Amino acid sequence: MKALFIPGNSPYPIFSHAPLATAVRNAGHQVLMGGIEWVLPNIASVGLAPVKISPVSMEEVSAFMGAMPEDPLDQLKAVGRVYAEIALDSLEPLLDLADHWRPDIVVGGGMFYTAPLLAHQLSIPSVRLEWDRIDARMYDPGAEPVLAPLLGELGLDRVPEPDLWLDVCPPSLRPADPVPARPVRWIPGNPQRPLESWMYTKGDRPRVYITAGTRLFSGDALRDMAKSIAGLGVEVVVGAPENVAAELRDELPDVRIGWVPLDVLAPTCDVIMHHGGGGTDMTALNAGVPQLVAHPEYPTEATRQITEFGAAILVESGGQDDITEACQKLLDDPSYRERAQILAQEFTELPPLGEIVAEMEKLVAARA
Repeated sequence: MKALFIPGNSPYPIFSHAPLATAVRNAGHQVLMGGIEWVLPNIASVGLAPVKISPVSMEEVSAFMGAMPEDPLDQLKAVGRVYAEIALDSLEPLLDLADHWRPDIVVGGGMFYTAPLLAHQLSIPSVRLEWDRIDARMYDPGAEPVLAPLLGELGLDRVPEPDLWLDVCPPSLRPADPVPARPVRWIPGNPQRPLESWMYTKGDRPRVYITAGTRLFSGDALRDMAKSIAGLGVEVVVGAPENVAAELRDELPDVRIGWVPLDVLAPTCDVIMHHGGGGTDMTALNAGVPQLVAHPEYPTEATRQITEFGAAILVESGGQDDITEACQKLLDDPSYRERAQILAQEFTELPPLGEIVAEMEKLVAARA
């Protein structure tokens, strides 16, 4: 079986799909992973073979993020529109790839419309693997006008549904109207580095990890959050790409700053503070660590689910004093960790990836 993974346009979708892609390869199948130019090093960093499907660069992604509308609904439409545009741009390179390396199945991420469209044109099955707990259907209104001309040419009135839809959300956090998907266990996937003992060792002080995700071009928010909790008597670890970490080290000499494999670090943390990103959220849930989501840049419905469950605190507005107070509350009240541990246990009870590989094999055999 030849499996083509095309997860999405930023590093996190790559990392979220890496465990399944690796499981498929370890079962003896051939795997390629496609991505825009910016994420090709990320694909290689998790040991998978990268294929460029679009020349979109980091600078272009940064410009798009900088021009993001302020209105939340307009943001959703803007993101859906750009994903649809990349889907259209990438179809021709992918069809060229298929002339030489024809996939038997395509696996795509939440709003990465490329996967089902390519699968339709090649008459092969497609799989949709959600990156995280965010319902990506909310981006569809922005994508539909962009995709409409191609859908008309293909005789379609909508983007085709996947043959297999995989949902990684733990049962207690599923919405009242969940997607019609098969549950599957989520496994952390991120690049590794030579470990230092502090990364996997619990220290004498409570540990707070702060990050703003992989798509980060400035360290201002990280610096402010680290300073805001400096007086709580905690050990602070800031996760950031090296270009951002370098500018922060002089300003925060007592803070560990740099790229840390979060799957290793998370179990040693008492609080994980972040911007609402799916990868950090899922890794914290998987490790059973309470979360502080401060000034999220994403829709907050998924965050409200964990706050209502009692495993996180959300600070949508306010200053650094509000963040400090929330962090202190998470450290002092053991109920947050108890609730987070319940969700971590639910992760372990979901079907393993090996079962999904077998289902993918069945889909290919049935289509053949």
